[in-house]
Amino acid sequence: MINFFRKIRKQLADQNKPVKYLRYSIGEIILVVIGILIALSINNWNEGRKQEYLKQRLYVELYESIKSDTVDYNSDLKDLKSVVLNVKLLKEKIKLDVPYTVGLDTSLAKIGLIQSTEANYTILTRISNVGIEIIDNVNLKNEFIHYYEDSKNFVKYAKKPNDLLEKIYPKYFISHIPGQIAIPENFEDLKIVNEFNVVLDYCLVASEELLERTKHRKELAIGILKMLDIEIKIPKDQLRNSPYVKLMQSDTLEINK
Repeated sequence: MINFFRKIRKQLADQNKPVKYLRYSIGEIILVVIGILIALSINNWNEGRKQEYLKQRLYVELYESIKSDTVDYNSDLKDLKSVVLNVKLLKEKIKLDVPYTVGLDTSLAKIGLIQSTEANYTILTRISNVGIEIIDNVNLKNEFIHYYEDSKNFVKYAKKPNDLLEKIYPKYFISHIPGQIAIPENFEDLKIVNEFNVVLDYCLVASEELLERTKHRKELAIGILKMLDIEIKIPKDQLRNSPYVKLMQSDTLEINK
């Protein structure tokens, strides 16, 4: 095409027709500019398509990761409720000076179920490496940041009571299977041990605090999942085939009140 215009331009120059020569020159420049603009548009379209695909892939991975976190939250909520129930039971038994029964072995073990699951940070690292601006939904971006920042505060709540329990069990118990059974050496002596009563207080405060924060974490997770459900354009079949989703098909997203 360019050679064709060059021949016409040469002929016009040879024929000393400057006006027509100028028109053809301008036309040639316009065509070249149009060609460049079309090429840039195609390139931008391709780049935009690649960026959108990357965003969608990250959204799917974020969805899968947070959905997986909710499985841990369900387990934590169940255990934390058990801790609260059993700590209160033991404190009541001590207050009323109730004698030891074998059934207390389970309660004495379950007060150690204080745990606080952090979010899986793998997808956070991936999105941070790509650039947080890839999340172009402002509300989703804000909740995403809130969710992972909040997660980092979780560990501190369980540390103190668990550290104390690690000292109590070897010192005052003849047998201990975490979360299942803990047989005291002498329950009558244990009831009046200040160290043990302090541990019960720590366990109660920590478990009640973690219970509320875990509910909050789960609410955040569900909110993000609902937003992602709208944002994700990848066919749902791809989500159903995900190993995360296969693992979690029996899980519920309902918040445990």
